[in-house]
Amino acid sequence: MTLAQIQKLIAQNRYDYTGKIRALIEEGYFEELDLKTCILTATRISKRERDELGQAVGGMKYVIIGKDTHGRDFYTAGKVLRDYAGHYYFFITAHETA
Repeated sequence: MTLAQIQKLIAQNRYDYTGKIRALIEEGYFEELDLKTCILTATRISKRERDELGQAVGGMKYVIIGKDTHGRDFYTAGKVLRDYAGHYYFFITAHETA
């Protein structure tokens, strides 16, 4: 997958995230919109890794660093999965960068 393909999924609201990320959002560490903003402001995929669980479309996980809604650097890791409606991006982890 290219960054442009991942950005298209995010722009179409074709994404989900882990329970860990949901808990961080509920605890106020960041907002769901920060996840979207990070991907949409990114200029490149920072790192590609093999998906050891073998679930990802194309077999890869992606580290993408962009900006959050306040313009601060924001880190995400995720992978593209497939469901009944097609592809979607699954956020594995996310946080502000130091």
